[in-house]
Amino acid sequence: MVEGRRDPRVRALQHRLTRPARRTALPVLRGPGRGLRVKAGESILRVSGRGEAAVEEALLGLLRPGDVVYDVGANVGWYSLLAARAVGPAGSVVAFEPSLENALLAQQNAAVNGFENVTVVPAALTDHDGWMTFLTRGSLEGRLDLQEGPGADRGDERHGSGQELLVPVASLDSWLSLVDRPAPTLVKIDVEGAEVGVLRGMRRTLAEARPTIIVELHGTREAVLDELDAAGYEHAPIERDVPSREAPWWAHILARPRASEPDRSESTA
Repeated sequence: MVEGRRDPRVRALQHRLTRPARRTALPVLRGPGRGLRVKAGESILRVSGRGEAAVEEALLGLLRPGDVVYDVGANVGWYSLLAARAVGPAGSVVAFEPSLENALLAQQNAAVNGFENVTVVPAALTDHDGWMTFLTRGSLEGRLDLQEGPGADRGDERHGSGQELLVPVASLDSWLSLVDRPAPTLVKIDVEGAEVGVLRGMRRTLAEARPTIIVELHGTREAVLDELDAAGYEHAPIERDVPSREAPWWAHILARPRASEPDRSESTA
């Protein structure tokens, strides 16, 4: 979720005053990331320990040594770092981030913490391969322009003012068919409204690998849940004890494969 919207003048002043700190690998003193060192960019709340505590705890509770995590929309790699420490050297993390500035920070953050099990891919995931416009509005709010290319029917509005960059995009299914990487056991998705495209582009992966999913909604609840239902997943919001289809527009959804139905064709003894 976007970490607050302030008066542009206040944000500009804060940006100038905190620039030295944002370019330094700061120690994390509390929360699930305690002990890490992080170049935060504009994600200062992560370093302060006042980030998405419920989501962070849910993620870490799901991970075991040796797991494979795909961090889709990694930003500066905060969740990638948490996951890298949890899965250990026997596991691995792949961080997808189309913003070159943030991808560089994610790579530096993995290096400064000695995590050799993190791979940063400077690209976006969606439901097709090629190139798309990436709309920026600060390092926290960048996202694909959903008004262009296949999947443009996803119904989100343009992001507003900001820089426009051309970035490489791929579906996860096609990416996995081209690289020598293990399929994920867990996928975290935070892509500012483009999450439906990510899910559409990983339908084969959902069917075959059956990873656990944590996806942040951005007003895309119904379409996201329709994709998860069609893939045979059960789901619930992390932050609220309500049915998924009553979750707030900004909620994080935890989705797991439904248990297989028993084979009723076999006769009982």
